[in-house]
Amino acid sequence: MANIVFTWELGGGFGHVGRFRPIAERLLDAGHRVIMIVKDLKRAAVFLTDLDVRLFQAPVKISRAVPYNPTPSTFAHLLANMGYQESRELKAMLSAWRNLFDLLQPDLLLFDHSPTAMLAARGRQAFQMTIGTGFCCPVDEFPLPPMAPWRPMEAADRQHHELILVDRINSVLLSEKQPEIERIGQIYGDMDVNLLTTFAELDHYPQRTTGHYLGAWAGSTQQAKNKDAAAADPALDWPQGKKPKVFVYLKPAKAVTDLLRWISGQGLPAVVVGDGLNMKHLASVVAPNVQLHQGTLPMESVRGWCDIAILNGSHGTTCDLLLAGKPILQIPLTFEQALLTHRTVKMGVALDASPEQPRQAIQQLGTLLNNREFGERAQAFAKKLRWFNPVDAIDACVEQIIKGIESSPNSQSKSMVQF
Repeated sequence: MANIVFTWELGGGFGHVGRFRPIAERLLDAGHRVIMIVKDLKRAAVFLTDLDVRLFQAPVKISRAVPYNPTPSTFAHLLANMGYQESRELKAMLSAWRNLFDLLQPDLLLFDHSPTAMLAARGRQAFQMTIGTGFCCPVDEFPLPPMAPWRPMEAADRQHHELILVDRINSVLLSEKQPEIERIGQIYGDMDVNLLTTFAELDHYPQRTTGHYLGAWAGSTQQAKNKDAAAADPALDWPQGKKPKVFVYLKPAKAVTDLLRWISGQGLPAVVVGDGLNMKHLASVVAPNVQLHQGTLPMESVRGWCDIAILNGSHGTTCDLLLAGKPILQIPLTFEQALLTHRTVKMGVALDASPEQPRQAIQQLGTLLNNREFGERAQAFAKKLRWFNPVDAIDACVEQIIKGIESSPNSQSKSMVQF
């Protein structure tokens, strides 16, 4: 039995803990102890309350950085917004992570979008792995490449900014007698294994040449265990009709109400899943052909029912629906979502719209509905990846973790920590 510690530090939504849920199940079944240090305990509780995992709050920056960079170009700019502008704050966060690791004595550390936790673990005797989308695992290049094609930055400027950050990080590492870094990408390059839960076609870093691509899977544990189980849910009464069926999964934004009102007026059968949407208000502006749901729905059922999807550029749901050959209208809210949106638009399987422009969203949806080429390209993508099975991907991920446990420098030499 090994101590496996999963960390989630940055990012939002259900994707991080949802993706780990089926992994945790398998590790627990194998007799290992699973400990999770997470950014959002409430979201973790949605997926994990019935599992024998131990939860801890992650040490994260809770205030807005001053100054704050609203248009980051590289991963180093993102770190600067997350507590890396001031040595004292960075040192406090690293110290808090180290305290947790000292308490928990991990045999294996599994980092999901957790750069500060990774720095805190430098030099620690434990097998160390990353897991996540391409966005969560930048390439080990110096200087770091621009992440967004629409935000170019000269190499000299990127190098200058990155070296300032590296010096600040090293001052903190040296104060704790930890190994220094020469570049930001080294934080990830020094990992024992980098597990990428995406496909090369959807990697936020298309130039990547290393890394272990597993593919993407949904957070639905039921789907992960049995792909057919979710499709037979008798409680779901899907709206029907001859017009294209639309699946909507959005967070609040200016464009949402007018877009749903237009869908309603066009008589399109639609299912709306809202993460924070005011469903009471929306119910007053849409007709019965638009169903509103506050909670999650089984993705296998969604994939089989809908013809088109409207998303915020969320990675997991985008992958789920593209694997089913469904074209997408992307309305990104975050930088990470905008990057994935750019990739899907470039592939010709999606169109995008601003969350602040209802008219643009309606026009783009109309284009998707009236142009079969988007659906054909989405179907071609699904056909190309028809070999992919999410259950096999989860099993491959767990296999990599088990190998890591067996290779851990301290898994055979210490007694297990007791709680």
